[in-house]
Amino acid sequence: MLCQPSRGLTLAESRNPAVSCPVTAVASQTGHTLVEMIIVVIIIGLAAALAMPSATPAQQQQLDFAAAAVADAFRFAREEARRTGVMHGVTTDIANDLVRVFRLDEGPDPNLKVFDDVRHPLSKQPYAIQLGQSPYGRVALVAVDGQMVGTCDDPGNIAFDSAGVVRCVEPTTTRIDNPSVDLSTGQLTLTVAVDSFTGRVSVQ
Repeated sequence: MLCQPSRGLTLAESRNPAVSCPVTAVASQTGHTLVEMIIVVIIIGLAAALAMPSATPAQQQQLDFAAAAVADAFRFAREEARRTGVMHGVTTDIANDLVRVFRLDEGPDPNLKVFDDVRHPLSKQPYAIQLGQSPYGRVALVAVDGQMVGTCDDPGNIAFDSAGVVRCVEPTTTRIDNPSVDLSTGQLTLTVAVDSFTGRVSVQ
């Protein structure tokens, strides 16, 4: 019997049939240990977290500021409708990221929206909120929602009657239940919601 020379055997011993050949165990790895798998999962998770864009404190502040401004516009429109007895509301222009407060004309065309004489109580300028620019950063108007109790030709206009009830503009007989406006920047979204029964405006 001829053994392969190995540690502990001389060449002469390996040719001697009286000398038994040592058995060499060869270890083979056919899988991965649990620790190795956990390390791989952690690395993949870190890579995904780094690749995903995260919101900055500045974005959160801009979104909070924009949502508060839109909520204030709804509150102002409701209070003006109750104070004057004339329907006031908020119109939303998603394409231009624009929110404006209006009143309905009391003249021949009762559905005519009037903007110029609805002024912000502090700035005394026409009550308009232009999103997407300072001080609101890249905040965008992304959705307007609400349950129409009837037919509404333009759900983007949310009005309040003299009792503070939320209504459509065309026609004003249609009530809107729980209207809301969604604002977004980056991965962040906030919703300005109006409770149909209490008139309470909240940011969610």
